[in-house]
Amino acid sequence: MNPLLTLMQINDSVFPIGGFTHSYGLETYINKEIVHDAKTAKEYAQTLLEHSFYYNDAAFFHKAWQLCESRATRKKIAELDALITAFKAPYEIRDASKKLGIRFLKLTEKLKPVKRCSAYLKAINAQELHGHYAMAFAMFAHAQEISYTDALSAFYYNSLNGIMTNCAKLVPISQMDAQQILFKLQPLINKLVGLQPELDDDLIGNCCIAQDIRCMQHEKLYTRIYIS
Repeated sequence: MNPLLTLMQINDSVFPIGGFTHSYGLETYINKEIVHDAKTAKEYAQTLLEHSFYYNDAAFFHKAWQLCESRATRKKIAELDALITAFKAPYEIRDASKKLGIRFLKLTEKLKPVKRCSAYLKAINAQELHGHYAMAFAMFAHAQEISYTDALSAFYYNSLNGIMTNCAKLVPISQMDAQQILFKLQPLINKLVGLQPELDDDLIGNCCIAQDIRCMQHEKLYTRIYIS
């Protein structure tokens, strides 16, 4: 198999795991008119990547990758799963991580079974573990011999692409604006990927308070298009 093609497939926006149904609090920002044009959309995306994603899902990806590299025991996998669950305070975000993780694991199981991924899915279905997308993505990508830098870069990009897709629908901004923002933030992704291994363990899960609040507020919006 071709690792690059595999990465392109599992990171494609149309990979059917339901990512398009989640805005991760963005819908609240737009409802409150905090994000209202291309400029504020870019500011939101950049802030989210630098001050939330870097310390959370990307950091969880990194820790899961390290466990794969060291062939860690199931106990270590369970400890990371529990840690991520504790850090995801807003219910919708915690639930989204589980749903995406389960769908990703089920679909990749049909593509190419991976022992570690199969065991993770079995534990989730048995309600022994919660399940998280960042861990599932890292486990499968590692097993396909995709490089760490490529896999994490794609993981960052997929998050940013989701933000821009939602901005194009909700703000709205033009598709050209969305593509320009995606292109302009490439250097930021490269920077964060390079810095990821240097993140102190004590900073993992560092809370972006405003983001968490908007995610919680989303649960009670009068009109909601997205699940989270």
